[in-house]
Amino acid sequence: MWKRKEAKWKRLDNAAKIFPALAGQEDSEVFRIACALHEDVDPEILQAAVDAAVDEHPSFTDTIRAGVFWYYLEDTGMRPKVHEEKDSPLQPLYDERARLLIDISYYRKRINFEIFHAIADGTGAMIFFRTILTNYLPLAHADELEGVRIERYDSTEREKAADGFTEYFEPGKGSSTNFEFLGSRADKVKVYQFRESRTPDCRQLVTEGETSVAAVKKAAKAEGATITEFICAILIRSIHEAMPRNEYNKTISIAVPVNLRNYFKSNTMRNFFGMIEIRYNFGTEGPHELSDIILSVRRSFETELTFENMQQKIASQVKMERHPIVRVCPLVLKDLIMVILQGVSMKRRTICLSNVGRIEIQPELAQYIRNFDLFNSSSKRQVCMCSFGDSMVISFSGVLAEHDVERAFFRSLAKYDENLTISTNYSAKEF
Repeated sequence: MWKRKEAKWKRLDNAAKIFPALAGQEDSEVFRIACALHEDVDPEILQAAVDAAVDEHPSFTDTIRAGVFWYYLEDTGMRPKVHEEKDSPLQPLYDERARLLIDISYYRKRINFEIFHAIADGTGAMIFFRTILTNYLPLAHADELEGVRIERYDSTEREKAADGFTEYFEPGKGSSTNFEFLGSRADKVKVYQFRESRTPDCRQLVTEGETSVAAVKKAAKAEGATITEFICAILIRSIHEAMPRNEYNKTISIAVPVNLRNYFKSNTMRNFFGMIEIRYNFGTEGPHELSDIILSVRRSFETELTFENMQQKIASQVKMERHPIVRVCPLVLKDLIMVILQGVSMKRRTICLSNVGRIEIQPELAQYIRNFDLFNSSSKRQVCMCSFGDSMVISFSGVLAEHDVERAFFRSLAKYDENLTISTNYSAKEF
């Protein structure tokens, strides 16, 4: 009698455990990375490039199963099928059918990669997507690139699959009841929340602005700020401009994901990020010129972005996961707890700003690429940004149907780059 081959399984990383519980109609917990080329995409070559990328990084074809106490990853042995994009972006990928949690599509000159957040964070997903591109371009331009040595991600399977939270957990740090990952619990602070109409079908609306890296960098440098600090300050001021006057006394709280690989040596392609909060209150912080906001934002970044703070966040998250009561709770109860905790977390933030940073592609291949962009599903509104060469793309996404914040933001940014361009996946009349 033939024995059924048992599927390989492994634990979800610490940060990934919450995503299956939260995925729903308003927020699929999916994000997209896209690349625009200078020529139309060849689907057959793209399929070959994806197959080779899966061979190099097989964990991206894992699916998620529900156990008695925790969700876990299981090897599907399946391969994603490349297809032409026809649906709106950020459609749900996770459900109980144990299907693939990634999707690769194309439309004209653009290649899209969507992924359920429990599989990887932005850094890990970008490594996989870059592998697809470095497979595709030499095949699509075989004559021009003949003999060119293609750079690969140099890491072992164990390193790529490592749980960075567990590896860098120090028992003497953090608290299992501190819930630091939920954000600040500052006393009597009322955080501003968007109260806007939503898309009736929970469709994710995306507004993107493409600007010059040099122009933004010059403006940020003039204020003594980094690009992230500068964009964060403009975002705060734009939200304030769109706020009702009777809520001016509320604090604007920007949640910013932090790549923990910048603080702890790790080659993991799984989730390994922490969250910090940047807060500003127009009712209590005095002058409100952009330079004043930037100064406050810069001080907050300096306070938050320390090795000790990141170490504390890792320890608190791991300790909560290992708490004796949490460990024995059945999964259905854990799901309920995670949904409640996420609700608390969302009340402590106004919006999330994620900067993936500069995307590097070896020069021989970069000549065929126009730009990159990325955006994340959200039950309200989220901002993502990345750059490639001199192109910086800043994306707003979410189910909110009004766009006052986006208008105020891009009007402010256009003062520094008159060639800024806007694109949306909805009618221009709505913007």
